Amino acid sequence: MRLLVFQHIAIEHPGIFRDFLKQDGVRWDAVELDEGQPIPDLRAYDALWVMGGPMDVWDVEDNPWLIPEKRAIRQWVRELKRPFLGICLGHQLLADSLGGTCGPQRPPEVGIMEVSLTEA
Repeated sequence: MRLLVFQHIAIEHPGIFRDFLKQDGVRWDAVELDEGQPIPDLRAYDALWVMGGPMDVWDVEDNPWLIPEKRAIRQWVRELKRPFLGICLGHQLLADSLGGTCGPQRPPEVGIMEVSLTEA
């Protein structure tokens, strides 16, 4: 299995999951989008993880690389139909890429938070 990871800032990486990936023999490549690294050919990968970051999905003026990233996410999900995991900003990018809306969280949530289930 080959995993592609989109990162938006050096400290927002797969974290402890790196150990599990190594144990399971999963090869993975990280693309540091905020540093200008290009998005590789998506067809070479089996799964896509999109990590978090401090920017917002609509901050394309300050982070122009969000535009090709959203295009890649849309291609990944709609055309390639392969597994996707979005964490924090990553799941917001998925929603935005597929026509959903995202807005500011009041108050903002950063780090580990307590969550509660709601009725479906």
